[in-house]
Amino acid sequence: LKGGVGTTSTRLPSGITVAALVAVNPSGEVVDPGTGALWAEPHRVPPAEVHAAALRAVEEARRETDRLTPNTLAPPMNTTLAVVATDAALDPARARRMAMVAHDGLARAIRPVHLLGDGDTVFGLATGTRRLPEEEPARSAETNAVLAAGADVLCRAVVRGVLAAESVRTPGGVFLSHRELYGAREPGDGGKAPAGEG
Repeated sequence: LKGGVGTTSTRLPSGITVAALVAVNPSGEVVDPGTGALWAEPHRVPPAEVHAAALRAVEEARRETDRLTPNTLAPPMNTTLAVVATDAALDPARARRMAMVAHDGLARAIRPVHLLGDGDTVFGLATGTRRLPEEEPARSAETNAVLAAGADVLCRAVVRGVLAAESVRTPGGVFLSHRELYGAREPGDGGKAPAGEG
């Protein structure tokens, strides 16, 4: 499906904010081909007839793309690029760890992820405006909450990017969007932050 740009954020009980911005263009799929549900929202299964129509449309788009694109072209290269940022005072090592853990959010939303044709990269940023607790184990517990939130917001941002995308028809092929195939809608639990979150 056509990728897009998505963003979301969350505020932890401590007041620390964690946010993600992602440009979604994976080699893998964001939709379960068996059900039509987004991998990140497995409980939101579209009606069977809608999914069947979507599969037919995707197959037709593939045929049209094959007609438009010479067989001599190399397979397309894909990548999903993301930034996960927090106002927590993370040192460089923990900011890198936040970026590493955030890759779990990609794995929840895209299957398979990190293939040879992907250049998937997550950058971690920390502004340092909110201090972490000084004492252990509170410091590690709060750091772990930030790391886990990074994966959660990145997963939700992928969903928002997919739902925001629009289909395109180019000389290089037809790239259908989720909204064209399944209808426009707001993200569910996998793509929308709980009340009070963005």
